[in-house]
Amino acid sequence: MEISQQIKKITFYLFISCFFINCASNKSSDKLYSVKNGRIISPSGKEVSIKGCNIGNWFVLEMWMLDQKLPDQYTFESILEERFSQEVKNELMEIYRENWITEKDFKTIKSFGMNTIRIPFQYTILMDPEKPYSLKENAFYWLDKTIEWAENNDLSVILDLHGCPGRQSGMDHTGRSGYNRLWEEEEYQNQTIWLWKEISKYYITNNTIVAYDLLNEPWGGTEEQLRDIMFRMFKEIRAQGDDHIIIFPGHYSGIDFYVDGIEPDFENFIYTKHFYPGFFGWGAPVPQVHADFLNSGLKEIHQKMDSLNNTLLVGEFNVVSKKAGGGEMMRRYYDRYAEYGWLSTMWSYKVLSQQGGIKKMNWGMVTNKNKLPNLDIRNDNLNVIKDWFKGLSTMDIAVDEDLRYWLTTNEEPSSLDNLPPLPPPIKSVDFNDPLPKNWSYSDIGGSLKGGQKIEQDKWTIYGGGNDIWNESDQFRYMYTKFIGDFSCTVNVNDLQSNHSYAKAGIMARTNLNENSSHALINIFPYGNTEFSFRLSSGELMSHSPGNSIELPDAKLKLERKGNDFSGSIYLNEVWEKVGTITLSDAKKEMFIGLATLSHDNGQLAKAIYSNFQIKK
Repeated sequence: MEISQQIKKITFYLFISCFFINCASNKSSDKLYSVKNGRIISPSGKEVSIKGCNIGNWFVLEMWMLDQKLPDQYTFESILEERFSQEVKNELMEIYRENWITEKDFKTIKSFGMNTIRIPFQYTILMDPEKPYSLKENAFYWLDKTIEWAENNDLSVILDLHGCPGRQSGMDHTGRSGYNRLWEEEEYQNQTIWLWKEISKYYITNNTIVAYDLLNEPWGGTEEQLRDIMFRMFKEIRAQGDDHIIIFPGHYSGIDFYVDGIEPDFENFIYTKHFYPGFFGWGAPVPQVHADFLNSGLKEIHQKMDSLNNTLLVGEFNVVSKKAGGGEMMRRYYDRYAEYGWLSTMWSYKVLSQQGGIKKMNWGMVTNKNKLPNLDIRNDNLNVIKDWFKGLSTMDIAVDEDLRYWLTTNEEPSSLDNLPPLPPPIKSVDFNDPLPKNWSYSDIGGSLKGGQKIEQDKWTIYGGGNDIWNESDQFRYMYTKFIGDFSCTVNVNDLQSNHSYAKAGIMARTNLNENSSHALINIFPYGNTEFSFRLSSGELMSHSPGNSIELPDAKLKLERKGNDFSGSIYLNEVWEKVGTITLSDAKKEMFIGLATLSHDNGQLAKAIYSNFQIKK
């Protein structure tokens, strides 16, 4: 009897112990990532360094990452729907998603030493634009799949709304370029807030998710508009009982505009900014610029975050140019971000190119190993398109081994202290050689006065100007007039500038006003190319990116047939067309010539051209 009572007692205590152990375990599993004193704390209660990448072009497409000459995903899907039907278009997009990324890609990401993936998505994977405030059937299928694969490979996830209802900037990476209606239309604001409430309700206890990145690069409104909608979303998510880290995005001007509005009960939030020194500000993509940004630019931002007792997600960054330091420079950035306690996710995991292989200008951790099969969704039949999409998961992949080595090795990067200084900017030139017969020059749009040296077949042109972009242009134009159709070619032997978006190329232009319609095929200092155009005077610019070609032997071609203009580059011993457009206000006689700009109107770029030819 006593033995029986003892057994009962032991059984009872074992039951109670197991009950509380189980409760404690459940409670622990429900813990989420959090922010404490400017550091990220994992669900297990340990400080953790977030090191990762973006999986771009999966749930929101960017045409340049597919090497497609189309404006945006909206256009891409519209063409498929018009040609085949909405049902078939939806089927094709599902095939695309099934093959752009598979679980083996998560294993590759892990092999780079990553522990986190930022997942850009647009609202249309969850909500039908024609049926606002209602989720699609199986709306969370793809985000669930992403999280499942992440968990299988010991990776965490940041959910990033890259394109919201109404879109937030007018940029192509929102899914629809030229569309920026979030800020002025309350209906779109309400839909965006509703969507995050639904995401929050669904993932409220999921501790694979590090944070909610509420809105990617929301630059289409004012600081006040951005702060107001961010705070509305924050409060609605917290009202669900959801304690995930919430990320407030910066504006062009920074993050200071948030501070005065932060309420006492605001907890577990951080900020985000994206850094592309050498490409979007801070000079050219060279080691010296990155050294200056690492040692000076980031130091100021770090001081700011320390004063706020908070941390930062560097949601996107990339050295891009191998000449700027490649994998070793990327390692320096990851190390610096980790030192500061910042989260960091580079852009991007995979980018395709027509040529294939890891190049000197490289945005992706991986790319297609071999030449990319052509895809023309305007004309290819349905089976060709299906097969192209299916082939995305079976194509041979080239891995940036330099990057993988530096992100996983114990070897320390070399010191940047001994780099030579950048050459001083060219502020002016004191020569302006006479031009060939029937040629003239103009510093369009108030561009800094340039100059030229004319040496038989070699023309050296110095040009200032901020850009040929948006609704007005600023550059140095050396031109003649030509009547009717033409084929114009030139060799670009060199382009020297302290800015990566300096340009040198061939332009046809309706007039010499700063807002003139035009077509331009150009090269940038590091070999990347572009066909850009303004379809009629006063309109916004648009562009089609081309493949990279090598200086000093770069060859460009601009052609006219009627009102149609096309730009091509010489690649692999053939002319490869980058884009074709129709200028609605083209005249019989057009200006044709060489366009040169520095991307900084406080200094001049130096471009060397040779073998300029124009033929009927």
